Order: sequence, then structure tokens, then C-alpha cells
Amino acid sequence: MQYPHFIAIDGSSWEPHAHPVAIAWSMADGQIKTTLIQPEDDWDDWDITLQDVHGINPDTLYQLGETVWSVIRELENDLEQSYLFSDDAERSTDLLDKLYDACRRDLSLEIIHCSDAIDGELPDSSDMHYQPCDERVRLMLLAWAAANNGD
Repeated sequence: MQYPHFIAIDGSSWEPHAHPVAIAWSMADGQIKTTLIQPEDDWDDWDITLQDVHGINPDTLYQLGETVWSVIRELENDLEQSYLFSDDAERSTDLLDKLYDACRRDLSLEIIHCSDAIDGELPDSSDMHYQPCDERVRLMLLAWAAANNGD
């Protein structure tokens, strides 16, 4: 079974100037990749209450996060098309744009709301926002598979 590519990104806060802290995306075979993102020097926005949601703190990002270049390179190498589906297309686009801006590149991917790929039921969108990015991608994959007679 060929799956669409889904993406979810966790941010440092809910503010417009938030930066990405973790990213997850699905591959065509349904495998999920996820990584932490090492902050750029000028990315200082942080909402401590989101640590309860994604379980990530700034020290962890600096110690275990991948550079923005590494994240973009791996994401682009894994994609078979230039569009992805997200549970929050606008926020994912904003956070991905911040990632690309850090590399002085224009965003080369289109993010589309997952409802365009999934005909079935998604979990309540308010509940999805309180899940880490890899779990949100897993839920979108499961919803897509259920709507397309998969497991």
C-alpha cells in the first residue's frame, strides 16, 4: 500500500514567532521519521507549558537536535512529491518556512490540510494539538488507512 506523505511539527510556542522543535513525517511505505531540531542562535522563543505536550526542553534540543540543514536534506530526500498533508497546514507551513529561512532557502514544499487526503474520521482536532508530532502523523496514517480499506 502506498501512503500519502503526512507531516506534523511541534513548535516552541503557539506564538507567530515560534520556531520548530521537532518534526515528524511519513514515508510512502507508512514508516514514520521524527527528529528534534537544534535551535538557531536567534530562535529564543519558548513556552514552558508546551514541554508537557511534547516533552522537550531547550537543553535536549541543543544536545540531541539535528541542524536545520540536516533536517531539510533528510525530509527532501524522503519525499516522492512536493506536497505533504498536515493536521494544521497553516502552522506546519509557518514552522517549515522558519526552518527553510534559517538556511536562506525558499520553502519548496506545499502543505495541504489532511482532510484533502483522508475521507474518514480524524480524531477531534483539539485533541490532536495535544499530541506530539510523531503521534499526530501516526493518527493521520491510521485514519487514511481506515478510509482506504487498510488496517
